[in-house]
Amino acid sequence: MRRLPRPILLALPLLLGGILAAWWVRSAGGESLVQGVLGARIPFVVLALSLTAAWLFIRFIRWQFLLRQVGVRLPIRPTLHSYVAGLPGTATPAYVGEAIRGVFLKRRFGVPIRISLAVLVLERLYDVAAIALLAIFTALMSDSSGGTTSVRVGVLFFAVAVVAAMAIWPAGSRVGISVSALTRLRSPSSVAISLVLSLAAWALASLLLSVAARALGVVIGPAEGARMFATSTLLGAVTLLPAGVGVTGSLAIAELTRTGLAVETAVLVVSLLRLTSTGAALTVGVFFLWRELRAGTAARVPEGAAHFDAIAQDYNAQWSPHVWDLLIDRKVGFMTEALPKSPAAAGIGLDLGCGLGLQTAALRERGYRVVGLDPSVGLLAAGQKRIGPTPVLAGSALELPFGDASLDFIYTIGVLHHLPGREAQQSAFREIARVLKPGGRLLVHESNPRNPLFRFYMGYLFPILKSIDEGTEWWIDPRSLKSLEDLQPESVRYFTFLPDFTPRALMGVALQIERMLERGPTRPYS
Repeated sequence: MRRLPRPILLALPLLLGGILAAWWVRSAGGESLVQGVLGARIPFVVLALSLTAAWLFIRFIRWQFLLRQVGVRLPIRPTLHSYVAGLPGTATPAYVGEAIRGVFLKRRFGVPIRISLAVLVLERLYDVAAIALLAIFTALMSDSSGGTTSVRVGVLFFAVAVVAAMAIWPAGSRVGISVSALTRLRSPSSVAISLVLSLAAWALASLLLSVAARALGVVIGPAEGARMFATSTLLGAVTLLPAGVGVTGSLAIAELTRTGLAVETAVLVVSLLRLTSTGAALTVGVFFLWRELRAGTAARVPEGAAHFDAIAQDYNAQWSPHVWDLLIDRKVGFMTEALPKSPAAAGIGLDLGCGLGLQTAALRERGYRVVGLDPSVGLLAAGQKRIGPTPVLAGSALELPFGDASLDFIYTIGVLHHLPGREAQQSAFREIARVLKPGGRLLVHESNPRNPLFRFYMGYLFPILKSIDEGTEWWIDPRSLKSLEDLQPESVRYFTFLPDFTPRALMGVALQIERMLERGPTRPYS
């Protein structure tokens, strides 16, 4: 089959969006509709656009979470671009056009399209379940005449989502999802997280109707507006028309007129709702779709050491200097506390994953005999320019360039979570055990994933804000270190590190809070 040229692929969502917009404007009153929408109050329009952005971002987080549950870990930044490039798919029946994201993931990362499609099906089922629950909850909070209908619609669609999930579940293994991944997907924690994210996303979207009404000087309660939004969205989806066009909007207009609103005003409210949700998504999505199609095969993203080579020159700038310097001092202080007080008695050590070599240089200034090792030649070169000549080597933690029992101590700071999976981490520990002398010491500094807020920030937000992490990291739970074969864990120490965005003016207060957390009963979650 002959493939459509990229310009045509790009034009399709534009054409569809233009046709839908023209049809809606014509059917809803033409020029008077445009003038009414242009008269909307700007602060509420900005609020509506912000809600749309938050709605879409939470759905992106859920997509990433489900991908990880099926065993696919991808860098956050490039996949965020791919996700936004799929937004024109929101103008297709049941959002199936978002399946184009699978093409981008296949091209960039080799993810089988059948896996992407399976995740898309899960997304739709969670969407239906979440909107159905919103219809039920908001109807129970409302005393309007349409409440009973909303409850019935919500119960019906929630039941359909549950039955559909049970019916298609056996197909998971046939599309390539492993048994362990299927087990994770149906675990209570996975279902709860996916459903909570879905509810949060659609709760924000459902507020759009009341915000659009306020923008036009009309007061619709948030709960009542959410009920109308949820009910009309579910019933509009049944038609399988693009974005539920003609049905979703008409149902919402009918609901608004029952409250005593004039038809013309109800049309304006729904039109502004559509403009700030589907319209905004289409507009932004087309721009990123153009970028994705233009990138072609050049869209592949550097991984591992190549990633750090790419950001080597800007690596140090990723952190605020006052936070960075404090972290270096604390980490070096912890290591010198754990090592013999006499540097000569400590023997020869290795800074595994030394990066720029800052910790290597700091320990050498204190008299310790330390050599640095890192797989990123770019980082090593940038470090040499900054701190001067320091003994460092290019090499991998999976194949240490040292003889058996040749080192007295090894420390690794924020490195092991970058290795590609649990097996690679175990291999690194075996290599470390091989090169350590009997009685040698390993100091592992890793971020603590026991705090769910930390997992969310470091797993989904930090990789967007900073280039250091990619969102593909495998965080190490300190409790898992008890199962190491060749190394005997001695102790675990928890300490809190200040977020990289802490303002200098708040450092004093933040440090006091940090120390309090480290001494309190919640320190294992710090």
